[in-house]
Amino acid sequence: MEGAYAIGLDVGGTSLKAALISSKGRVLKGSFNKILIGSQGSREHIIRTFTKIVSMMLDTVKEKKLNLAGLSISTCGPFDLDNGVFLMKHKYASVYGISLKEVLRKHSNLPEKIPIVFDYDSWSFVRGEAWVGAARNYNRIVGLTLGGGLGSAFMVDGKIVTEGKGVPPLGSFWDLPYKGGIFEEMAPVCKRSIIRRYRELGGEYKEGMDVKDIALRALEKRDRQALQVFKELGTELGQVLKPFMLEFRPDCIIFGGGISKSSILFIRSFRAQLRDVKSLKKVSRAKNIDLAGIYGVARLLFEKLKVY
Repeated sequence: MEGAYAIGLDVGGTSLKAALISSKGRVLKGSFNKILIGSQGSREHIIRTFTKIVSMMLDTVKEKKLNLAGLSISTCGPFDLDNGVFLMKHKYASVYGISLKEVLRKHSNLPEKIPIVFDYDSWSFVRGEAWVGAARNYNRIVGLTLGGGLGSAFMVDGKIVTEGKGVPPLGSFWDLPYKGGIFEEMAPVCKRSIIRRYRELGGEYKEGMDVKDIALRALEKRDRQALQVFKELGTELGQVLKPFMLEFRPDCIIFGGGISKSSILFIRSFRAQLRDVKSLKKVSRAKNIDLAGIYGVARLLFEKLKVY
């Protein structure tokens, strides 16, 4: 028996992903759903989209007669995790200050007794990979998510840490000073900075081109500029992380986010910068890139409820 289930929801900038996760660490077959949302949409549109996907999950719970433990939501920040309130202005600005917890209880027929927990996406990613992914059975883990931005999280013995030896402020690298700006903007480590760097290198840019297109050029056509930008990604990320990693002494570093699907293009240059980190046993892309955050925030719910 799979025991209790959690509705896991992963809030992204362009879509919402959801699945039913058992307390044994398995996704219910056929329960995964993804709905496009657009974080710049109107208040009504965003609330309606959140309500729709949660209602779909509740319908499946009822149909399958599952034991529902709660609703768990992984989200980007800033966000008030305790009260479920949006505090973002660059995304979801139309629902700034609104309690997602109250909205979902009111509009999605979620029973009042069912708990709702929230977690930051980078924390959920690491927690999920430590539970059922590529970081399982490791004790000192660093997770790096590469996508619209650069996310990061540190875990020690199953717990997220945001301070301590080798941990940057709040566990974040994206806003560290770098080349007269901040790291996320000045190094090719996220979507916009990778595209900009590809253009600077003289790559054949076409309107609407995404990082996936640049990666395909590198992999299929051995495009020189495309290969160079990914090599720089690994090199510069490794250089910035190295002093922190020497102090933190991780045994595992895991990559997540959409850009990590092209990790074959940058892991070698990244590893080369960390050869002096003797504690490091594993550098890998995530096992569950699309589901890690959902697994992780579900795990947080089960831990809070002491359901295993």
